[in-house]
Amino acid sequence: NSDGDSTSRHRRLGFLSQKVLYDPRTTVIKPPLEYLWNGKNIYYQTALATDPTPDKVTRHSYQTMYGRFLLPYYHQNPNMKMLEIGLGCNMNYGPGASVSLYKTLFPQAELWEAEFVEKCVRQYQGTEMMKGINVLTGDQGDYGTVDAWISKSGGNFDVVIDDGGHQNCQIWNSFMKLWPAVKPGGLYFIEDMEVARHGKKRQAQAPCDSNVIVPEKLKEMFDVLIYEEFGQQRSESDIEFIFCQADACVLGKKLDADPASVWWNKHKA
Repeated sequence: NSDGDSTSRHRRLGFLSQKVLYDPRTTVIKPPLEYLWNGKNIYYQTALATDPTPDKVTRHSYQTMYGRFLLPYYHQNPNMKMLEIGLGCNMNYGPGASVSLYKTLFPQAELWEAEFVEKCVRQYQGTEMMKGINVLTGDQGDYGTVDAWISKSGGNFDVVIDDGGHQNCQIWNSFMKLWPAVKPGGLYFIEDMEVARHGKKRQAQAPCDSNVIVPEKLKEMFDVLIYEEFGQQRSESDIEFIFCQADACVLGKKLDADPASVWWNKHKA
């Protein structure tokens, strides 16, 4: 079964499978303790052993943020609910590379994949690769579509990963809808922002206009976290931290986040 496959793959990769413990009170399988302190290496080595290897660790170095934040989060929340935008249908190595990686690393997670190319989803749905994966389709930049995703999935995500179309307005419109659907204490990852200033990535998509550059919007949020003159906005914000690395960032939501926060409603408007 998938759990057995994941365990044996961890063993092949050299992880200490004997530290996968069974909790008789909950029957939850706790991931290796190395997820807490060696996440970067585990993510990197597991991705390299995945066929095909996702560009998250070849063209990019996303093992940094995923190893630092996502693997420890899974260790503490092995039944986490995670949504990734972008199945990879436009990748030269084909779709599903990250799906295979997640099924290995997070065997107990509830995994959702959202993809723009519905034909591609139909082609691969029912295959072994997509077994156990919940699928959503449509344009991530369209508010109605993302509302439908939240309705179908039930929202309340522990983790959202945006590896979708990389248009600024796609990223921003998705974020404006999905951030409120992230649980308190949850994580929101945005990949591939190195292309944010490219003209072809700045197409308007209502209510977002062509002046929106996502890294600049994140800098505004960063200012609120850093400078004392934004004390009131900081107290009203539900963002606990922003961590950025090459090409990407992750936002963490406060554990005591108020979904009706004044700050969030102002920015949503």
